[in-house]
Amino acid sequence: MVTHRSARPSWLAWDNYFVGVGGLVLGLCFGTCAALIAGPGRNLAAIVLVVLAGLCVLPALVRAVIELSVWVRLAVLVLGFAILLPAIVVSPDVRDWAAERWQQAWK
Repeated sequence: MVTHRSARPSWLAWDNYFVGVGGLVLGLCFGTCAALIAGPGRNLAAIVLVVLAGLCVLPALVRAVIELSVWVRLAVLVLGFAILLPAIVVSPDVRDWAAERWQQAWK
């Protein structure tokens, strides 16, 4: 018997937006509860709730940072292409340098 796996991630996958939004909502709820109960004699409970809020928000925060890094890399790539393209067209030395870099990238 052959089992087939779906290429589609489950709704509990690390990169699912629902998980991120749910984590943000839970983090907001725990953070609000921590702020409401903080006071003399209840600081430990407030600290525990703040830690729980941080743990809930962490997956969404990691996802946001990863996506921002992808956009930053894409912007750097486009900017580098826009700057180097005229130099590649005009200068044979830059063409040789670019050809060497291209060949090294595929090794």
